Amino acid sequence: MQTQIVKSMLRIPAGMVIFLLALVPTVIVRRIVVAAKLPRSVDKLITYVYAIIEAMTDNTWFPTPPIDDVKAKVGELKDAQIIAKTRIPGAAKERNVKLENLMPAFSTLKDYVQGICRLNPESGITIAESALMHAKKVPGGKKHVFSVKQLTSGSIELIGGFLGNHQSHDWGLSRNPVDPLSWYITIIPSTLKAKTVVNNLKPGETVYLRHRVVTKVGPGDWDQTISFIVK
Repeated sequence: MQTQIVKSMLRIPAGMVIFLLALVPTVIVRRIVVAAKLPRSVDKLITYVYAIIEAMTDNTWFPTPPIDDVKAKVGELKDAQIIAKTRIPGAAKERNVKLENLMPAFSTLKDYVQGICRLNPESGITIAESALMHAKKVPGGKKHVFSVKQLTSGSIELIGGFLGNHQSHDWGLSRNPVDPLSWYITIIPSTLKAKTVVNNLKPGETVYLRHRVVTKVGPGDWDQTISFIVK
């Protein structure tokens, strides 16, 4: 029976085979990209962040949102902004420091929302909007290879694969990847090239590393986390 089927398929003209293949639907893999349009005004930014915290509190989509650190940091920024408005010398500079301190915590919160959206792609846009953020589905790209190379003692090189047109590369290092905030204790600057060097690591310690590409539509998915024992 199987032989007859194969013989029948072989008798189909080549042109007909191409026509039949053209009828097969193409599956376009899409991924969710979450963005938050942060206001430039410090007062409006503070109001917006507080609104996000309120929107995510007791939201069934977000069972364990990392909002405590964001709440603490935006509270510090709010207090610093009040003082900055008095024009006391140095107050504006201190306010700007508090603003910079808020960004990693907020980025962690945004990444958390994006993770929930990607676990529920059919509802991703609704989920992001419920957190007062924005999301859209974009075509997924090919997986790229992320690797780590030992250089000298205490120094390693992170190498990210190429993913077509891109603007920059983001890098992450953690010593406790279970804790989302641990990725922001050691900040590795973004780079335009697909590689970067990390120095001053302790020989014998285990570090966890990750990488993602940033394109014109926003940050991509983080590569699979790599564990690496520093020499």
